[in-house]
Amino acid sequence: MAKPKWHTRWKVLPHNPLEQLEDNLMVVEGKLPGNMPLGRRMVVVRLTDGRLVVHNAIALDDASMARLEAWGTMAFLIVPNGFHRIDAFAFKQRYPNMTVIAGPNALKKVELALPVDGGPELLPADGGMHGENIAGDKIGEMAFIIEHAGGKKTLLLNDALFNQPHMSGFGGFVMRAMGSTGALKVSPIMRIFGVSDGKAFRAHLLRLAEKVGVSRLIVSHGGIVDGDIAGRLRAIFE
Repeated sequence: MAKPKWHTRWKVLPHNPLEQLEDNLMVVEGKLPGNMPLGRRMVVVRLTDGRLVVHNAIALDDASMARLEAWGTMAFLIVPNGFHRIDAFAFKQRYPNMTVIAGPNALKKVELALPVDGGPELLPADGGMHGENIAGDKIGEMAFIIEHAGGKKTLLLNDALFNQPHMSGFGGFVMRAMGSTGALKVSPIMRIFGVSDGKAFRAHLLRLAEKVGVSRLIVSHGGIVDGDIAGRLRAIFE
């Protein structure tokens, strides 16, 4: 019997401490299973009513989970695409009342691991976080705008963009050879397997980045980008 491509129990892999970036925004980076050199990032957003949105779930140690539980109520679980479901099942088992969100093009893979309640439209309109299915995508990628105090906004993506530096070892060599590391970019793998309409994909991301107040970009793999996000995206798309 083939081993499921997700954890069926709460399995804590090495991870960094939770980092609070805004009053309503926490992030944490962790390892992937096996010898994968690529890291991963979970983002947790506290909505205006105190409920929490978990994007790209990572099973954390007891102290870290206790901190999140004290911060708000686990309410929404976003599975960013069918390849990011490793800890989604375990999260839903631990917090069965969470509403599970996934993009329509990811449903087939995500629902092998756990039922999906709907898309990003399930987020409350007045909660301070809004999501959209990315145009021209074919693997279920979504984009989210997170609003902060003072009009600042964060653009949250998943695999639509990578910002992974070059890494050492054989795995790092392979990632570099595939063109997936070294700079903020749409990875070659994403261009080939994840995008059906490059023009629509590019236009949608630029439209989101150009919203007033967007000054931070968070992706699931690689560094967080601060500053002129629209300018950075225009440069890479050129």
